[in-house]
Amino acid sequence: MDSTINFGIDLGTTNSAIAKFVKGEVIVFTNPQDYGRSTLPSVVSYKKDKITVGSKAKEFLEKDPKSVVGVFKRKMGTTESFKIKAINESRTPVELSAQVLKELKTFVNTGESIESVVLTIPASFDLIQSNATKEAGYQAGFKQVVLLQEPIAASLAYANMKKSSEMSDGQWLVYDLGGGTFDVALIKIKDGEMKVVDHEGDNFLGGADFDTMLVEKFLIPKLNEKYTFNNLEDDLKSASGKHNAKYYILLRRAEEAKILLSAKSAAEVVIDGFEDDQGNEVDLEITITRSEFNEMIRASVDGTIEMIKEILTRHSLRSIDLQYILMVGGSTYIPYVRQRVEEILQVPANCEIDPTTAVAVGAAYYAATKQREVSKEDKPKKQSAISIKASYNKASKEKDELFAARITGNTDELFYKIVRQDGGFDSGLKKLSTRINEDLPLVDNSYNFFTLTVYDSQNNVIETDMEAIGINSGFGISGQPLPEDICIEVDDYDNPGLTRLLLVFQRNTVLPTKRTLPFPLNKTILKGSDDEVIRINVLQGSHMSLPEANKSLGYITIIGKQLKRDVSKGSDIEITVTLSESQDLTVSAYLNMADQEFKETFNPKERHTPIDLLKEQVIDLSEKLDEEIDQASESEDYETAGTLNKLKLELDNVSDATESLTIDDVTDKRYQLEDKKRKIAQEIDSATKHKRIKKVKDHYFETKDECEKLLDESGNDHERKTFNDIVGQEQAFFATNSPIKIQEKSDELSSIVHKINWRTPEFLTGIFNWLRNDQPKMNNQVQSKSLIDAGKFAIESQNWDRLKEINFGLIDLLPKDSKQQLSTKIGFGI
Repeated sequence: MDSTINFGIDLGTTNSAIAKFVKGEVIVFTNPQDYGRSTLPSVVSYKKDKITVGSKAKEFLEKDPKSVVGVFKRKMGTTESFKIKAINESRTPVELSAQVLKELKTFVNTGESIESVVLTIPASFDLIQSNATKEAGYQAGFKQVVLLQEPIAASLAYANMKKSSEMSDGQWLVYDLGGGTFDVALIKIKDGEMKVVDHEGDNFLGGADFDTMLVEKFLIPKLNEKYTFNNLEDDLKSASGKHNAKYYILLRRAEEAKILLSAKSAAEVVIDGFEDDQGNEVDLEITITRSEFNEMIRASVDGTIEMIKEILTRHSLRSIDLQYILMVGGSTYIPYVRQRVEEILQVPANCEIDPTTAVAVGAAYYAATKQREVSKEDKPKKQSAISIKASYNKASKEKDELFAARITGNTDELFYKIVRQDGGFDSGLKKLSTRINEDLPLVDNSYNFFTLTVYDSQNNVIETDMEAIGINSGFGISGQPLPEDICIEVDDYDNPGLTRLLLVFQRNTVLPTKRTLPFPLNKTILKGSDDEVIRINVLQGSHMSLPEANKSLGYITIIGKQLKRDVSKGSDIEITVTLSESQDLTVSAYLNMADQEFKETFNPKERHTPIDLLKEQVIDLSEKLDEEIDQASESEDYETAGTLNKLKLELDNVSDATESLTIDDVTDKRYQLEDKKRKIAQEIDSATKHKRIKKVKDHYFETKDECEKLLDESGNDHERKTFNDIVGQEQAFFATNSPIKIQEKSDELSSIVHKINWRTPEFLTGIFNWLRNDQPKMNNQVQSKSLIDAGKFAIESQNWDRLKEINFGLIDLLPKDSKQQLSTKIGFGI
């Protein structure tokens, strides 16, 4: 039994493939139902008595289009489902993907039962989409699913195809334009190690969009010219539209024309089999030329090139700094795509690998370096006299790799030998002990296999449970990058009632990763209470944005009745966030005072995007944008007003497109529009950032002056050192132009002010007197009277520590509006 996974699957939008690593090489399995083809169309059809996947399923489109589903990867991680006419039931993208994965299992003709697999995902897939993909793998019967980003897979396929001498240090791009998604990744090789430096992508851009363009911009207008329809586009795209079944047939015929145009200068599309609104039989043959098609997709291809320019700008690179652009994905077969990328960037397009199978091949190479998780049921029941537990790196660029092993069993009069498969290394016969260590020499740029054999004193082989030792000295990858920031939502003390984002992990952080953040609690939580709550919201998206511009991944909610004891305001809560290489997110919150930990693994698999909610969000964002434009105009900030007005035009287009959506729209337009809305929200945030920077800078200097004055009067050495350290960093954090970074430093200064104030007699007495005046509003009159009496005594006896405790007790008895008033009065949160 192999100790590594070895199987890799490219779960594609339009086509999927499966490959296996075998003794240093990767084989791509061929489709047993479609001789000579190495891919499986990601299409599923249903009949009452059977499910069909692949080319045969596509053929049923003509007969029963409402029982056939394709391009469902685009809706992975959404609440969308597909109504299947033949069975009168719905199927989710996860369930449909599982059917494709099950069919791919039948490609494996070796009789193996595959229980562990590497599945590929677009680099821009967020955590929700990633979890949905893993769920599809589990539904298909895999017990272990490891995710790998597609540009990394393509890079591994290419690097392992080339010889080490041909892969010099340098940087290049992977341009992956598939059937439904686009990714571009900047890859760097240095000292034999390959690393993903940065990436951009669009989960709603690919060959399927080119098919849709052909239907919407070419076929529908031609039909409207020749025949009479009241609203043909809605009748095609709406689930309840009378021509909806024909929509899928048109998409398939558009796809056939698109493929033909890669080889010929023109293609014909035949449209027939239905009537127009006046009962005329539709029978039309439409010719589209390659030049017309190229012009149609030009804006989309140029959009991919803009993403490349964004990456180059971020890293201060020019096109000439790139060695080449590796072309991957079925849509890079389109000649115009390759020509346009080369024409604008002046970088050669590298088409050396098969764009349709490269991702599966790279996934298999990666699978050969990942340990297979063996369940108790899988473990061999046969017990050997000698058990060997080995430890070594599965991938290494070192000349020698350390092999270590622990031996269980009677080793008396036993010996061992390690031999490399090619005969280039033989350790010789050595005495076996409970622990062994051996430096294994590696052949560069290849997979090295060694066997460890145990002998008795007569050189008879002793049976052990040791498997072959496999070490890849070819190119590996130094972890996968995080596609977007991971943040938590925290209170914004300068804007009561609002929140801001605190960065936990920045995009492109190499996974796996872990971080612990300590926070003081901003309120007291009483044991047994139902209404006092600590809520930790984890989001994915830019930490520079407003919380509503990002995607919520989940909450940890802690209420009083879960606590073993009361926890006081100011006591510490430690939040630990862990993210695995396959984007499994675990968040734990530890309350020091209660000595309790609350832990949650977030596996959200669905993204909720109701059309009516999307319309409301677009309206709200439009109103906010109008306010920002008015403010910029009033302050004569015409540059910002101009930028915002351009965004207003973009948002108006999104608004118009959103309003035109029918409630039962069957396309994935809503998700594209939601992405556009979110990006516009981020751009509005970016355009008005200077206003927020000025505000937070003014606040920083006000807090700094207050802090400096208090330090002179009542500060200690530790507080002075902290203050000087912060002030010494001013140039650096102002240079970031990040309102959040500057706000964080203001918060640190506020913390010093907070500590000094809460031990200063004048401040404590002033707060106590304010609270005495507010005593009639307090929730518990008996308790508040008792605390006020104790406070008077504490002032008389100058017991300031006791007065501090009493003040906190009284604050907890205040209604929320009075607490907010007090917070504003003292200048920071309570």
